[in-house]
Amino acid sequence: MKQQLTRWGMAVMTAIALAACGGGGSDPAPAPTPTPTPTPAPTVKELLSKAAAVASNDTATNTSAPFLTVQDAGVAAVTIASPPKVNFAIYSDGQLKTGLAITNVSFAIAKLVPGSNGEPDQWVNYIYRKETAAANVGPNNKPVLATAMQATTDGKQTDAALLAAQLVASPDGYYTYTFKTDIKDPAQTNGVVFDATKTHRVAIQLSYKNAAGETVLVNPYFDFTIDANGKSVPVTDPSKTRKMTDVASCNGCHEKLALHGGGRVDTQYCVMCHNPGTVDANSGNNLNLATMAHKIHAGKLLKAKLDAGKGGEDYTIWGYQNTKVGFAEVGFPQDLRNCTVCHSGANASTPQGDNWKDKPSKEACLTCHANGTGSDWETSHKVYAGTLVKAGAAAKDLSNAQCVECHKAGTNIGSDRVHWNQNEENGAKYKMNIESTSYDAATRKVTVKYFLSDPTNNNAAYNLVTSECTGTGASLTCANTTKFGNLRFYLGYQNQIGQPAGVTEFSANNTGGSAANVYAYKGTNDGSNHYTVDIVVPPDTATSVAFGTARVVSIGQIKEPKLQVKWATDPRPEVTPKVLVNTVVKNTFKEFALSGTLQPRRVIVASEKCNVCHGALGTTSGSNTLAEAFHGGARDTVEACVVCHDANKVSSTVMTNGLVLNESYQFKRMIHGIHGNSKRTYPFTHGNTVVGVFNKDGSSATGGAPLAANVENYAAEVAWPGVGVNCNVCHVNNSYKQDLSPLASVVKKDTGVTDPGLWRVITPKAASCTACHDSSKAIAHVTSFGGAAFGDKTQAQFLAGARETCDDCHASGGFKGVDIVHGQK
Repeated sequence: MKQQLTRWGMAVMTAIALAACGGGGSDPAPAPTPTPTPTPAPTVKELLSKAAAVASNDTATNTSAPFLTVQDAGVAAVTIASPPKVNFAIYSDGQLKTGLAITNVSFAIAKLVPGSNGEPDQWVNYIYRKETAAANVGPNNKPVLATAMQATTDGKQTDAALLAAQLVASPDGYYTYTFKTDIKDPAQTNGVVFDATKTHRVAIQLSYKNAAGETVLVNPYFDFTIDANGKSVPVTDPSKTRKMTDVASCNGCHEKLALHGGGRVDTQYCVMCHNPGTVDANSGNNLNLATMAHKIHAGKLLKAKLDAGKGGEDYTIWGYQNTKVGFAEVGFPQDLRNCTVCHSGANASTPQGDNWKDKPSKEACLTCHANGTGSDWETSHKVYAGTLVKAGAAAKDLSNAQCVECHKAGTNIGSDRVHWNQNEENGAKYKMNIESTSYDAATRKVTVKYFLSDPTNNNAAYNLVTSECTGTGASLTCANTTKFGNLRFYLGYQNQIGQPAGVTEFSANNTGGSAANVYAYKGTNDGSNHYTVDIVVPPDTATSVAFGTARVVSIGQIKEPKLQVKWATDPRPEVTPKVLVNTVVKNTFKEFALSGTLQPRRVIVASEKCNVCHGALGTTSGSNTLAEAFHGGARDTVEACVVCHDANKVSSTVMTNGLVLNESYQFKRMIHGIHGNSKRTYPFTHGNTVVGVFNKDGSSATGGAPLAANVENYAAEVAWPGVGVNCNVCHVNNSYKQDLSPLASVVKKDTGVTDPGLWRVITPKAASCTACHDSSKAIAHVTSFGGAAFGDKTQAQFLAGARETCDDCHASGGFKGVDIVHGQK
């Protein structure tokens, strides 16, 4: 049996073996496993089409995608041959942009030359043109230089065939641009030698139409190194390029930086021409961007130093085709020491943004700092030049290496230390908090509970009564020279007879309500530095009755002892003898009802938007100095401004258009008048009674007396820095589209007339519009077509039913809607 099983098992194994060899069995052999067909690699066209579908690649907002996406698709974005070729794609509305013409592009190419011995890194352009100055154009009607070289963009071919081949569209969706300039030929580059070891940048001045038919102006650029085959390799190491400023910082004020006709919109493009190789022949000034931009923004300060014999200058350049442009009235709208507004290494877009403190140079520093003969800088640095350079050396003979050695970051005269701005930076330590407000109609008292805190110290509350104060109880006095003696609460409320209750508009401050204020130190301390104080609402009269929603606002600044600027460590000691500095406070407000239901005042503009340009509203003006700040820096919120600058606020000066009317200083009209001077026909001024019609520069147009020296002529000093009229730069929630003010702006208080209802006014919408549109034609338009009053009606007549018809044409969305005529979207 055992043998039979063994034989059977062997037979089975034999059968299996035969089957495996293909013999002896009837079953078919299994099919071989098929070899998979390889998936074809995506084509360049497919890759670019896929990139176009990515919204973040849109060329209008992404200035590197035109090159990087082509590079990623396997096509070198730049090939440095003779001459260079650039491959790029344009993405718009999710599609590859077609139909681009040679007239839509201008190209620039530059190399980055690293600095040594303290010299800054510099972009050096390969392409130049010669400027020839007119014989009678320049300072004192004579050019400083007969000719000067200026970096520029690549020229267009003059031969028709070559021009047609200069920009070619590829079937794959990208474009190829061939430079006219052979950058390897020094004869074509003004002697600039091509260096393949350096970082290079290529950039385009580009224009095209998007799907909405709008013209897009943008400057795509690409930083790259060059491999052994002359092909581009994208720069990924931020230390291998130079980016000092981000145009987004510029656009905080300028909305969209748009120069040279509007096509130059990115500082990374600007630096390619505005480098040390570019000079203005007429003035002799070097147009390096750092030098030029700093001096423009410091123009007013430099001119003031010149006038004072302190080594300043009247910075002027003549620009293209002998066009003179002066900057003596240009003031940076905040403190010039706020370098981080434009330059910050913390911004990923500006890896070299901290050079202002790590690598100081004459090219940058001797721009805001007046340095001519008689300047403080020249006087102090001449001593060092005599020691470090040679006996009798001029201050400007000091080298950049010596600048870096003396002004090392962290030392007592490092740029990071001496640019310290006490009045703003120490403001982080002070915040006013209103915990509650309540009103007792029987006693006409508003009770405010509040405290001043230190946000840098867990919001610890300050004791507002310091050792400098005198007296106790009702006789307690903290002078305005004491630390907290300037902090105050003002009450804003409605009291105009006939004033509509539907829209809250404070009207009391200039009609008997200005006394409704109290100093913060006068409050009762609960033992934890939280205070309670009462503000008395003035009695009602025959012409004013308090009602509706009211607002308590805090104002004031901290009086700190001035601290040493040239000091290497914190805390900084006080200077001697003792000097006081106004330091900003984060002020606040709270609203409540005097009568009826709480109806908060509408939000029209935002302090945060003001501070994009102004840094800390009120702390400095365009003259860049705290000494000339409005209200000494005590008013730093728009919520406080509208309490005092109400519809009844009228100036002692008269309008410069010759009308026998005073100017309204209602907040909306004053702010529009100041910022809208570039649109105005006549200057908006502050400081004296003018006689007759005046030009913007303050000179008389009719033989009248000139403006006095103490006049703040905003027309000469303030120009809106934006490209267009983007009202939402200041306004919130599109509030500019409809003026809801229920009160007209007072422009004349006739002698002996004390009833606010009998004061003459400009009706509300006209008051806003004519603050910028102030020509005789515009005034005639609002009074005839718009049914507006312009000093010919009283407040009572307006409140009795006079109606402006401006909205019939200018309502938002209408055929002449305010949003349309101002170019809003």
